[in-house]
Amino acid sequence: MIISPFYQIKENNILFAVEGIHYVANTEENTIELAEGIQIPVEFTNLLEALKVFKFDGSDIVWYHGISKMRYSVEEGKFFLGNSEIISESFVNHILAAGIVRYEDRATAELFTEAAKTVESLINLDFVFNAKGNGNMINLMVMEENVYVAHLNETTRLFNFTKATSANTALEFIAEKTGVDATEFLANLLEGEASERAIVIHNIKELSEMVSFLKDQRGLLADADRSIEEIKAADALIEGEINRIEKEIETAKSAL
Repeated sequence: MIISPFYQIKENNILFAVEGIHYVANTEENTIELAEGIQIPVEFTNLLEALKVFKFDGSDIVWYHGISKMRYSVEEGKFFLGNSEIISESFVNHILAAGIVRYEDRATAELFTEAAKTVESLINLDFVFNAKGNGNMINLMVMEENVYVAHLNETTRLFNFTKATSANTALEFIAEKTGVDATEFLANLLEGEASERAIVIHNIKELSEMVSFLKDQRGLLADADRSIEEIKAADALIEGEINRIEKEIETAKSAL
């Protein structure tokens, strides 16, 4: 997951960040640009800092400090030290008084509570695809039919942000620079052979998921009484389906 604060700074303009770079998405024009000349809200900056210090999985904000684990449950709206609930209003004072956190780390404790207050502004950026390899880091961003490429050369630290001429060119660029295949991410926007390849990859994924499901079902039969004819027949049927689908997967892969 690529997590970021998502802040509306004016009508149709949403501020977000990826790898420390600030961007603005225009939801009316379906465009993305660098957030240059924009005053970044303090709450936004605090949440970015919180993402560096704490772990967020969509349901909890977790802070590991020494041997202690503190978390904020988004669903319950409560703070916990281990399994013990701590009242929100006294969280910072409680962990300081208990010696869990030293006074010099008070600012981090306060950041934890601030993150909890604004956690609803954190979202998973499912329109962003990240790839690293060969000394390059690339983030692809898609807004409707528009594809943007944020490229950082990790050796020279040179950064470039551009709009791709097409999804196909973005696909080729990310593969050339990082060796990573973004076909599945760009599938709906690709054309020609790349589009056909995307369909094959999608089918392989679905078939692989079916194999995993069937293997799970076969595992459920592992402890069953194999002397029962119905159990033996069911196991044989599932094994046959697994073999058939795996052959279909190999055939599909050979076409890529």
